[in-house]
Amino acid sequence: MVLIVYCFTLHAAKIFVNYNMKRLPTLISILIFFYYPLTAQQNLDDSLNKVIADNKDEGEVAKAYNSLAFEYSRKDLVKSRGYLNAAITIGKRTGNYKRLSASYSQLVYLLHDIGKPDSAEHYIDQVKNLYDNASQSEKNDVGANYYTVGALYYKRIGAYQKAIPFFEKAIELFGKMNDRQSVAGQHLNLGNTYLAIGNYQKATEQHLKSLRIFEEIGNNRGISFCYQSLSNSFTQLKQYKQALVYANKSIKIKTTLNDRKGLGSAQSNLGDIYFGLGDFDKSILHFTNSLNLAREVKSLPDELGNYTNIAKAYKAKKDFKQAADYFNQSRLLAKQLKDSSSLAAIETELIALQNNEKQLTVAESKLKSNIELFEERGDLNRQASGFKNMVDFYTTNKEFDKALEYNNKYHSALDSITNNDLQLQIKKMEELYNIEKKEKEITVLKKDQELSQARLQRQKTFQFGAAILLGLLLLSGLLLFNRYKLHQRMKQLELRNQIAADLHDEVGSSLSSIHMLSQMATQPGNESTHIEILSRMSTNAKETMDKMGDIVWMIKPGETEAGSLKQRMERFAYEIGSSKNIEMQLNLQELEQVKLNMEQRKNIWLIFKEAVNNAVKYSGTVKMEISALLQNKELIMQIKDFGRGFDSGVIKKGNGLDNMQHRAKELMATLITESLINTGTTIKLAVPV
Repeated sequence: MVLIVYCFTLHAAKIFVNYNMKRLPTLISILIFFYYPLTAQQNLDDSLNKVIADNKDEGEVAKAYNSLAFEYSRKDLVKSRGYLNAAITIGKRTGNYKRLSASYSQLVYLLHDIGKPDSAEHYIDQVKNLYDNASQSEKNDVGANYYTVGALYYKRIGAYQKAIPFFEKAIELFGKMNDRQSVAGQHLNLGNTYLAIGNYQKATEQHLKSLRIFEEIGNNRGISFCYQSLSNSFTQLKQYKQALVYANKSIKIKTTLNDRKGLGSAQSNLGDIYFGLGDFDKSILHFTNSLNLAREVKSLPDELGNYTNIAKAYKAKKDFKQAADYFNQSRLLAKQLKDSSSLAAIETELIALQNNEKQLTVAESKLKSNIELFEERGDLNRQASGFKNMVDFYTTNKEFDKALEYNNKYHSALDSITNNDLQLQIKKMEELYNIEKKEKEITVLKKDQELSQARLQRQKTFQFGAAILLGLLLLSGLLLFNRYKLHQRMKQLELRNQIAADLHDEVGSSLSSIHMLSQMATQPGNESTHIEILSRMSTNAKETMDKMGDIVWMIKPGETEAGSLKQRMERFAYEIGSSKNIEMQLNLQELEQVKLNMEQRKNIWLIFKEAVNNAVKYSGTVKMEISALLQNKELIMQIKDFGRGFDSGVIKKGNGLDNMQHRAKELMATLITESLINTGTTIKLAVPV
């Protein structure tokens, strides 16, 4: 029975994860037959309850109630019914027919499973009323829901001929909505219906249609049920080897999916196979396993089927007492579920047992009426079984002419079910399906080859592009290297020009002055000023030597450490301070932590010299404080005197202050001069390092 409702597995998962399903009503109507591992249940319950607690949209709340009702249909039917009642209340209040029909449909399955078929039929009528009154926008969804729930219910109670047109209409509506998964599910349900009445050709045709679609959309659960249905067909046709092949394929997928309800139906299928092979003990073992799983998931229809199958196995073993016990248990469930076809078949079996045991009165009319019921419903399998029971009945009563008559009917019915032409047709359908599948695989393989060739072509294109890119990178590297070399040459040229300019400006003027003083000393009549001239020449010569020393120091290779700058600054400050009796306080230790390039050393040094010289010459100070500190990635140099100061708004700027500002600009530094009359002057230089 599990096979009749397996469909829409993927949609069911989406309902649990996402409450915005487009076709929720139709899907929820069949969710009751699915199983999900218990490990995720708590998280699912929490998330659904959170939707109910937090969401102000009644539509979303109704969806959550429906999903919770399905969840608890496996473990707490009272809670499940409560959630459905809540969803129905919202559906009535909002007038949403799709959601309301979803709730009614779940209620149909719940009521039938707990043995209340009359109530179930009442809610089928409610779904029908919703379908009749639905708006055009909801018509297809509500209609598909109605025909699905109706078809499955009629199949459950054995009204197969009534179920078939419902399945066909559901397939039509799902096709209009382009819901391929639901179409596949209804093809499988329809195939199982044909299987139940012994029409194996149509059953196989529907099963293969379903299998094709499930394989195309990649629904493994649907594929597993198709394999199981095909296995059932081959079992009925007594092709047990082929039946086992499909049964094992089905079990492999169901085990991977941890589908316990599906595994229960697979156990029942194995029981049928071993029954056909005559291994009744193995058959009873598998039917019992299936019965236990049916009890676990609380499916009364599955329990009914397994009780009947176990009874038949004991009957085949000639254990009529055990057979009668199990038939009686299945009869009680058939009555509770209002499954008239199953009830008639069970009563027929019980009559046959009573004949074998010679305990009960012959019920010829009952046997005939049951056969008429099977014929009316098109149930060829049970009709053939009824003929066989009539043969046994008349043989027991020594009415051999009637026994022969029904024996002929039995074999005729059996031939119509399992004749060679039918088996050949089914075999042909299977072969055509396999050929079609192989052709698709070949097509896929060709596409894979084409994709591989395309990937190979892309790889070649990529490799070619990479080679070109590498060449461009090498060329760019070469150009950058040449540019670097050119830049270095330009720097050397600039350095030469700078040296030439410094020599001309600094040293040239001093040498010219010395030259002029020497000429003055050699002229007649200047003997009285010789000492003064020589003194000036000495001073100029010393200045020239200092300037030459500065130039050599600034361009000397390897002089990149600020430590040499510190030492030079200290020596200059102490020398000039001692010559003028000025107290020098220096704190230049942090200079040693900084690396400076030639331009930085040069400009910092010249600013320092200019500032110190100005303070010594013009401030009249007796004390100076000089410091260098590192703060926030800046070198802060401060030169402070305590002399007479000046008014920056009155005093005319000379070349000294202008030169310092120019050099600070070259350093991208900040130079601030602060001076107060009779207090002193502070020069602060902030250089980024």
